[in-house]
Amino acid sequence: MDRDFVLALIRLLIFFPLVLAGAYLTVKYGLGRLNPYSASTGPLQIVARLPVSPKSFLLVVRCGRRYFLIGVGEGPPVLLTELMDYGESEVEVWEGRESLWPPGFNP
Repeated sequence: MDRDFVLALIRLLIFFPLVLAGAYLTVKYGLGRLNPYSASTGPLQIVARLPVSPKSFLLVVRCGRRYFLIGVGEGPPVLLTELMDYGESEVEVWEGRESLWPPGFNP
C-alpha cells in the first residue's frame, strides 16, 4: 500500500470519532439552549403548543398575567386573540386529552 493512503486512513480513524463527539456534544448541550419553544423563565412563556399541520401550530403565550393565542406557520406569527379566562389550571387539564375541543363544544 502507498504510504500516503495509510496516513490518510490513520487520520480518518483518529479525527472522525472526534468530529462525531463534537457534533453530539453540540446538539445535546449547545443547540438545546437556542430552541425558541423550550421552557423559559422570563416574562414571556410558551404555556401550550398545539400542532395544526406539519408546518403550523397554535401557541398559548403568557406575558405577565395575560395569555395570548398566536398562530405560527410558514409566514410571520399572527396574534389571534387574547385569552381572557385562561389560567394555568386549564393547561394541566387539557395537556393529556385526545380531543381538541372542550366538553360540550360541537364544531
